[in-house]
Amino acid sequence: MSDTLEKLSLKQQIYLETIYELSENHGHAHVKNIAERLNNRMPSVTEAMRKLSAIGLINYDVRKNVSLTEKGQRVASELDKRHSVLAEFYFKVLGCSRKKADDVACRVEHVVDSEFCDRLAEFASFIRNKAEQGEHNIIKEFQDTYQSEKQ
Repeated sequence: MSDTLEKLSLKQQIYLETIYELSENHGHAHVKNIAERLNNRMPSVTEAMRKLSAIGLINYDVRKNVSLTEKGQRVASELDKRHSVLAEFYFKVLGCSRKKADDVACRVEHVVDSEFCDRLAEFASFIRNKAEQGEHNIIKEFQDTYQSEKQ
């Protein structure tokens, strides 16, 4: 799956994510909604939809709903997973605000691979488990130290 993801441009990945989000929230996506969400012109979105359709990631017909194919769903789910792992790490471990964590995750998710995200998720889980077991709470100590250094 990451093979397909690596071949996509950043813009194509963002289009897939947008279709995924709109579909999750509304059951489907339309070119107009995609254009509005991304602040793009409809002809640009239409061209992108044609390209994503040609490589088998979306179902697209003019003036109809846009939907992800099974392959497109897997790619978009992978991007969503990366976003979630990164945002949770930035928020729960590094202590960033939820908004900051989401903003940074949106940018980073496109340049890291699945193996990195899996390792980061395992690391976060490992140190959270250590903290819950009453061992040295390195997360809280880091967050407290970081906050005191900023003041």
